[in-house]
Amino acid sequence: MKKFGMVLAIAVVCVAAVGQQVTKRLTNQDVIEMVGMGLSDEVIISKIRRMSAEDHLALDTGVEGLRALKAGKVPDEVIKVMINPVAPPVVASVGGGSGSEVVNANLPPHEVGVYWKNHAAFVPVEGQTLSQAKVGGRAGSMFTYGMRSEHWDATLDGPVSKNRVKERRPEFYLYVPDGTSASDFVLIKLVKKDNRREFQVGSFGGLTAGKSGVKKDKAVPFSFEHVALRTYRLTLENELAPGEYAFFMGTGQQVMMGDKQKSGGAASGRIYDFSVPE
Repeated sequence: MKKFGMVLAIAVVCVAAVGQQVTKRLTNQDVIEMVGMGLSDEVIISKIRRMSAEDHLALDTGVEGLRALKAGKVPDEVIKVMINPVAPPVVASVGGGSGSEVVNANLPPHEVGVYWKNHAAFVPVEGQTLSQAKVGGRAGSMFTYGMRSEHWDATLDGPVSKNRVKERRPEFYLYVPDGTSASDFVLIKLVKKDNRREFQVGSFGGLTAGKSGVKKDKAVPFSFEHVALRTYRLTLENELAPGEYAFFMGTGQQVMMGDKQKSGGAASGRIYDFSVPE
């Protein structure tokens, strides 16, 4: 019985020793020894970050600890990771080669457009060039002897967009063309008519002559933050009701409408339409 108790005690001691070895924390001295072994900075940094993920670090980055690390010839790059072992955001290269562009995985791709952030994924909202328009308000202009202006409407085919955003208050990102900003975009509530959607981009004639721009009562307010080069994060002021919407970026190019007395008002541009379902 005594022999069995002795064997059991030895087993417990061995298990405890193994446990202590497995859970041994990485110290400054360990880092200094790895440097002395001639290991590369990348290998040492990888070891530090792995031990940090397992909560097995016991590093001293106080003044005295830093002095000892410098005396042990630990490189500054390694010391910086000892101070902050959290890895930077994952990045991906675009284009390849020495001129490749680095893209932050927490931001949309470096391709001009509108993106809906669906959890961790950036879903592109496909756009199209404004190429269809029609004149509206002719009857009103006729009965008021031209004192009431006619309006110029941009039209989109189909009653519903193929881009579906399944949130009432989605988070959008813009990657804008060079030389522009988020302030060049407007978010519009589209009007559904038969088998199309439309919004007013200008007016002409009447007492006010011609003018361009989206009607204010159809614009959806949002704020924006510049988060990276040519990249903006948008925040909607209110939830979106179910319906049809579009981001519109006008180029500011005026076109002639009707005769010379009825000019100005329409603008070309690009539209990124989407639908918010019930």
